[in-house]
Formats: sequence, structure tokens, C-alpha cells
Amino acid sequence: MRRAGAAPMAYAGGMPLPAHVAEQASRWYVLFMSGNDTETDRREWAAWRLADPDHERAWAHLVRADGRMRELAGTPAYEALSVDRRASRRRALIAMFGLVSCTGALLWTADRMRWLPLSPDHAAGVGERGEVMLADGTRILLNTDSAIDVRYDGHARVVVLRHGEIEIVTGHAAGYAGLPFRVETATGQVRALGTRFTMRHEGAQTRVVLLEGHVEVRPNAGASLVLQPGQATRYRAEGVEPARAAVLADTAWLRAELAADDMPLDQFMAELSRYRPGLISCDAPAASLRISGLFPLGDTDHVLEAVARLLPVKVTRLTPYWVRVSAR
Repeated sequence: MRRAGAAPMAYAGGMPLPAHVAEQASRWYVLFMSGNDTETDRREWAAWRLADPDHERAWAHLVRADGRMRELAGTPAYEALSVDRRASRRRALIAMFGLVSCTGALLWTADRMRWLPLSPDHAAGVGERGEVMLADGTRILLNTDSAIDVRYDGHARVVVLRHGEIEIVTGHAAGYAGLPFRVETATGQVRALGTRFTMRHEGAQTRVVLLEGHVEVRPNAGASLVLQPGQATRYRAEGVEPARAAVLADTAWLRAELAADDMPLDQFMAELSRYRPGLISCDAPAASLRISGLFPLGDTDHVLEAVARLLPVKVTRLTPYWVRVSAR
């Protein structure tokens, strides 16, 4: 228990983080988001990050937290945070640290099906991929920045997708015959049998793409949906969308590629940023440009260079972790 008057403790990456470090990180973040930073600011920021591992951990946490905030764009919650951007954004980001701190104990002690422990069973970092073989022969491929938990017992085979994107090829090893297999997210679950499919969970929605077999998509509320091979859908807690035909962009990541078909550049950059640490910002004139093509993800710097050749934009690398894309 923290003694009265002590500075509040924040968390980042599941580890305690001093409150003054969270404050410093958020101040740097707001400065960069304002667009008023100078070359001197950027040098001092880089030195601050290198000065202490806690500084780098706090910065990485805010980059990820900001990505989650952007998913709220257009909602009343986001608009409330957007009033007086410099002050309210800093308060919101600091609050994210505090929220994790306050709920840390609860995450460990509550029911694992709904409140997960701080450390996932299996994870892939930003720009990484990982493969997991489960006891029943099920193979799971984790895409960049993804995390899962696994719980097999005598009643069911359960995989919890915390965040990110996975491909699942279900197995049928002896001793597991007849046990239902399902993947759970915060917004619902997918039941599968003899199946190959992908799932991507971000914010309040999950996308499912069926490659082989059959799956049943069950949101937390509303009717379920059975997919046929070659179909895809998205679901939220309140319901599931009608099935649609899967497209190249749905599965390009399995070949370590990013597919774009007349995609707005800001959306393309948001996708690309999933595969590299740090932040890619895109100014308004550049954001409305459209891009098409198939881009290998082995080197995201090469992708940025290709974008600069294909479109009338300039790519500025302020640091290896801070890239700005602006219209020429």
C-alpha cells in the first residue's frame, strides 16, 4: 500500500514507472504533437530517452496509448479529449498510466477469462512475428505487436486474443477430440473446428477471415454468424457485420506484405506504423492522397522511400523513431 502523500506510481509494459517519468514523457509527447518542436528539442528528447531505461519504456507506452486513442476518433470520448489539445491530451495520457496502476492488482486476481494477468502467455513485439505450437497440434502465427493467452482444460480449448493479429490452424491430437475450440476477445468469440482462419483485434472491433473450414462468430450481444471459406467479417460487442468476400489486404501479412488498393495515405501510414517502433505522422494534405500496391514489410524504411517515389510527398526522419510525411 502506498503511504499517504507519496507520489503515485504508474505502470508501463506491466512494470512500475515513477510518476515523474510519466509526466516527463507526456510533456515531450504533447510538444511533438503540437508541431512546435525545434531541432534543439529533438536532440534533448533523444538524450532524455537514452538517459534511463524507464524513459524509453515510458515513451514506448505513450506511443502505443496514443494509437489506442486514435481508434476513438469521431466518438464523443475522443472529442472530449480533443478540446484544448495541449492540456487535455497530456492529462489523458497521464491518466492512462494511473489507470493501469490502480487496476494492476485487480488484473491479477479477477477471473482470467475477462481480466487478464499483466504478462501474456505468448507475444510478438513490434516488427516481429512469432509461431506457437499448442498441445493439440494447433499452430498459431502471431503478427506484429500481438499477444495471446492459452487455457486448455477438460472442457474446452480457449485462446484469448488480447490485441493484434493471428493466424490459427487448428489441430486434432489424441486426447483433445471433441473438445470445442474457441478464440475469445473483449467483444465476443469465434468457435472453430478443423479450420484455418485469421483474427485481428483492435480497440472495440475484431476482424475474422476464414481460409479453410467453418467458424461461428459470436459477438457478446446479438445473433451469431457462420462464415464460409473465403469470407470475412468484423464484429463488435453489440453485433456482427454481414459476411463479405475476403480481399488481398486481409491476408497479405501472412506473406509479410502490406497490400493497398486506392487506400488513403494516412490509413496506409497507420498500417505501416504497426510494423516499426515509434510514430509516423502524416499532414492533412498528404493524408488525402491515395496509394495502391503490394509492399514487402521486411524493411519499412524502404516502404517509406517507395511512397516518396510514388506520391508527391516528402518523408522526414526526425529520429529513427519519429517520421513525418508531408505533401510536397
